[in-house]
Amino acid sequence: MNVAELAPLIDQAGFIFRGRVAARRTNINFTVVNAIDPVPVIVDEILLSTEVMGGFAGREVFMISDSLAALAEGAELVFFTNILVLGDHVVVREVDHIESSADTAREVAQLANERPLQRRVTAADLIVNGLVISSTPVEYGSPVARSEHDPDWWVARVYVRSVIKGQDGSRDIEILFANSIDIAWYKTPKLREGMSAIFTLRRLDAHEAPSEVGRPIYQITDPLDVLPAERLPEVQRAIQPQ
Repeated sequence: MNVAELAPLIDQAGFIFRGRVAARRTNINFTVVNAIDPVPVIVDEILLSTEVMGGFAGREVFMISDSLAALAEGAELVFFTNILVLGDHVVVREVDHIESSADTAREVAQLANERPLQRRVTAADLIVNGLVISSTPVEYGSPVARSEHDPDWWVARVYVRSVIKGQDGSRDIEILFANSIDIAWYKTPKLREGMSAIFTLRRLDAHEAPSEVGRPIYQITDPLDVLPAERLPEVQRAIQPQ
């Protein structure tokens, strides 16, 4: 399968693994799940997982599927699923499955790993390789009451060494970021003078920017919006997926 076919499956699934359909049993109590005949599957290799399920290789899950006829005992497949129940038994809901091979598993694992970056890159208005030349808090016209989750807006001025995606034409650009370390904002990258990186940016028009900024500006919000220069090949692949 190509990227265009795999990407929607990956986007819908939270737990992806290569596995083998095991013999069905009737002595398991699934009253917690409104399902008929869940299919036992041995997890051979985890391709995408939550932290909780990261060590689940070699164990058994029970799968609810709309395609039971295709899940013959012994079939080796790559399963795209979502976890429904974590308890004495793990129950997952199948999104879809594809034929398994070592190459297919590697392809799915690589794409699953790259999808978050690809989504950021696809949504970006501008991507640049640049250097932060200054970083200062936004100036308020008058004293304001700060809330517990106030973002503490700062603006970084960035010298553009090269443009990777989009068009701007400026050698310097302004980037808005939340300097707060509150739980609502702590993942936002903090830009400091001297920082050199690849910046993945969204453009805010004046009416979209915080009122205290009051002008068009670029913004970062996600850890993937600021990457070291050596990750340029990944960014380029995300711009032009195969």
